[in-house]
Amino acid sequence: MYGCLGYPRSRFYARPLAVLTTHKGREILRCTKQLAESKSLQVIYGDTDSVMINANVDSVSDALAVAADFKKAVNDQYRLLEIDLDNVFRRILLQAKKKYAAISLVERDGKFVEHLEVKGLDMKRREFCALSKQVSKHLLDAILSGDDAEASLARIHDYLRETADKMRHHTIALSSYIIYTQLGKEPNDYPNADSMPQVQVALRDIARGKTVRKGDVVSYIVTGDPQSSLPPSKRAYAPADVKADDALEPDVEWYLARQIFPPVERLCANIVGTSSTLLAQQLGLDLGRYAASNLVRADAANPADLDIYPLESQVPDAVRFSACVRLSLRCPSCTHSEAFEGLAAAPHRVSPAGLVCPSCSALLPVLSLVAQVDHALRIETARYYEAWLVCDDSQCANRTRQMSVYGTRCLGPKGLARDCLGRMRYEYGEKAIYTQLVYFASLWDVDRARASALSMPAADRDKIFALAEHNRLRFATLKSLVQGYLEKCGRQWVAMDTLFSKLGFNRS
Repeated sequence: MYGCLGYPRSRFYARPLAVLTTHKGREILRCTKQLAESKSLQVIYGDTDSVMINANVDSVSDALAVAADFKKAVNDQYRLLEIDLDNVFRRILLQAKKKYAAISLVERDGKFVEHLEVKGLDMKRREFCALSKQVSKHLLDAILSGDDAEASLARIHDYLRETADKMRHHTIALSSYIIYTQLGKEPNDYPNADSMPQVQVALRDIARGKTVRKGDVVSYIVTGDPQSSLPPSKRAYAPADVKADDALEPDVEWYLARQIFPPVERLCANIVGTSSTLLAQQLGLDLGRYAASNLVRADAANPADLDIYPLESQVPDAVRFSACVRLSLRCPSCTHSEAFEGLAAAPHRVSPAGLVCPSCSALLPVLSLVAQVDHALRIETARYYEAWLVCDDSQCANRTRQMSVYGTRCLGPKGLARDCLGRMRYEYGEKAIYTQLVYFASLWDVDRARASALSMPAADRDKIFALAEHNRLRFATLKSLVQGYLEKCGRQWVAMDTLFSKLGFNRS
């Protein structure tokens, strides 16, 4: 009815009636939710014409009794509408609207049998290969198993490591890498055909004399070396071509980053004890990229979330500064460059007379160090003000400096505002640059080095204590340079005069 009333070209088009239909639907759904809450039932999801209720019982018979009682209470309120029991779920994972996986109890021969029901998740989409769907299925089995959370998480991490290892050793069947994509238009009509692997495969088939039309489903495998200068779309071939050419092998790193990791990350997004960085580590992916992704999400976290984060000063340096750019110092004498990790981490780089080159053992002049540190600070500051925006959906990979009129909404890689549901966040935000500046300052903090040395053996501790005192003035010069940048960074300051202004606590 709504489609006929709301479609402008329908003979029964009546927009006010279409609006009334949706309004009444929302009203009925809201009243049903209130009725459930009045009976001390928890509504965990509602959509259009259905509600999911947590019965807070353990047995199927008790759940059916709760459902029957609630069903009667709802149906007593309406004469022309009727609600009925659709499913009984033992456990459910709600990922987003219309996207969930649940253990459904289906009655067979008088007994209830568990059945995995999946709606809207990535594993139901055609553009993900069989291997990706297999991994998602295994993860759902672990998440919904009802086992101890730590044991389930350990199973997930172990399975991801085993899968990545098998992929890199090419022990997985070629058929598991096949991706299926339907053509939305004629292959020659795509304006951006160079970036679409299915179109490249279709055009290659047409050149061989095959007939490929709009609506056809194209199968392909992305092959080649990830270090290749060719984009993945140019390295996509039909499965028959890959089988016929021994030189063509699946691009394992591309599959791990684009086919395996995104669904895994979404399925495990709300699991305590793991993160994007940990999941990427199990798959052997670049940790820096996903650590930055975690920082982006932390910067954009919803204030209403109940997650508790430790103070940054309480986080170990190895964790806090893991995503920071290392300070590379160049020797003026031999031009050798090497990262400097601080006095406590690299005492062999420091002498009583100052920093020494690990290659030629020459002293690095303080003026040279000041110039190099200042150059590194300027690079990071310029990077911050470039204001690159990235999509927080790891599969999208949209990156731009253009601000959208849609706010933080991602317009997708094609700019059509319909290919991605992610949000655009700053790639290098205020928290990232502040942490970077604190890291640079920590490299020249002799008191911090002394505190770190307290847990070391006596000989190493005494050596660092002595070097710290010999170089205190030199390091203080470099630390003061970084402190000048830190004082201009507004993240560390709290405007107390405006903090509570909205509550009416203004200065007198």
